[in-house]
Amino acid sequence: MTAARGLSAAVLLLSLALVVLIGWVLLAGDPRWSALLLVGDDAGYYLAIARNVCLGHGASFDRIHPTNGFNPLYTLLLVGFDRVLVPGASVLGCYRAGLLVSLLALLVGLAGLVRLLARFVDARVFGGDLRGLAVAAGIAFYAFFIVPKKQFGMDAALVLGLGTLYLDRALRGGLLAPGARAGLIDGILLGLLLLARVDNLPIVVAALGTMALLAPGRPSGFRALGQRALWAGLTVLPYVLWSTSRFGTWMPVSARIKSSFPHVDLGTSLWTIRHTSVNAADLASFLVAYLAAWIVALAALRGAPGLTRVQAIRERLREPRTALLAMLALALVMRFTYMLAFSRTDVQGGYVMLAHVFNLLVFFAAAEALARRVPARAGRVAAGAALLLIAVSLGLFAGKAAGMARHLAGPEPGDEWTLAREIQAVTKPDDVLYGGAFGLVAFFADRAWINGDGVANTYDYQRAFEHDGLAAWLRAAGVTHVVWAAPEGGPEPGAPIRLDVEGVLAGRINTIEVEPRDIVLVGRLARGLAREGGGSKVYVARWGR
Repeated sequence: MTAARGLSAAVLLLSLALVVLIGWVLLAGDPRWSALLLVGDDAGYYLAIARNVCLGHGASFDRIHPTNGFNPLYTLLLVGFDRVLVPGASVLGCYRAGLLVSLLALLVGLAGLVRLLARFVDARVFGGDLRGLAVAAGIAFYAFFIVPKKQFGMDAALVLGLGTLYLDRALRGGLLAPGARAGLIDGILLGLLLLARVDNLPIVVAALGTMALLAPGRPSGFRALGQRALWAGLTVLPYVLWSTSRFGTWMPVSARIKSSFPHVDLGTSLWTIRHTSVNAADLASFLVAYLAAWIVALAALRGAPGLTRVQAIRERLREPRTALLAMLALALVMRFTYMLAFSRTDVQGGYVMLAHVFNLLVFFAAAEALARRVPARAGRVAAGAALLLIAVSLGLFAGKAAGMARHLAGPEPGDEWTLAREIQAVTKPDDVLYGGAFGLVAFFADRAWINGDGVANTYDYQRAFEHDGLAAWLRAAGVTHVVWAAPEGGPEPGAPIRLDVEGVLAGRINTIEVEPRDIVLVGRLARGLAREGGGSKVYVARWGR
């Protein structure tokens, strides 16, 4: 066994062990661990809506009002898994089923990535066992950097699964692979990407746009393009019709809240990106991806002697790897530019998960370019690139693991599962709670819970702010308790507590008052609540009676 083959086997075993460990934590471990370490807070919105569908409340987070504050594909999968695997729709059972969906999606994404990398790396540089080492390095990057993110219970995992499958197909047969079957599968995958996250629209636009450039030079090229556009449209159409007929718009209310489009405010966008849930490693990865995407896109757009610009672009895109990178680069340029211009209330690392895959492809393409400049040492350059990627992946995970250990070792971890149990103890099953940025706590608490930040609420809720009507709207909804987070120290004794709530779409602040004597619980929550002031104390108080 060569050194490269032995190292590849060791890296694969370590990656497999980590994925198995994470799977055990998600599906069999104490729910406090997964809630604290691996599950995003917004997962609670998806998990609750799907469970409420199974309980007969319809597409509702709070069991009172219908909401379109979700992307549909993941919600549909959750409903299906809950009904099949959790007949009684227990909270813990639905939680495990939801995490299983994410884990399976990530495994599909890993399988797609393996196939994609095996096709992408150049056999002239990564030949023999070096090819296996390169793929093992990519698996390590995926297992140690991408899989442990707080994306379980959320739609980001679907984007990775669907995205890598589509990219692999685009590289294997080309963006315009002939045949009705290829057009059907590619079109459905593009449509599913849009249903997984509405903000994947740039990927669909970039793919169809790149195909439109290629079509004139291909036999039946426009037919292949039309097939993909047709099947993508038909895949998305049922959701568009349902949402428009039910809510008057196809756009989820969560997407409208988080974007200021068409009003550009670069300062607000940069502040939002920097101060929400994107960690330093993801920020660095996204910055690299954005810069690399511009370079790749501009390189594909440059002219050539004796050809028009369109002819030059079309000629470059005939090479499948170039077309794949250009298409993905164009999508990322559009997505990141939109985020920089229009981000308003929240940005998550899961918004652009395929940027990490793009970075991986660009990394290997750059390593190959360097190896060709020093052909006598090409093998060493290729091996060094793979080793560097493995080292970076393990280093990033070591930092994340240290942070996880600190959370678990703390005397009061303040996890969502524990806090929800405390809230259950001080409320009754028929109570209605109100509070924002508590997706996972609300799901675990198993109470009617109106979402205060509006992400999983209704457009009517947003309109209530226009005439200072929040308090009246909450009373009409039967709210009995208010939940909020605040910094350490607590409210002043005896003085009414004024809670300012922002109606993002109305651009107004409404205020509700709570009496300190009505506080029934003071709990803790370790997760940073940026939209609630970053507080670590959580208060529950009687209200509206």
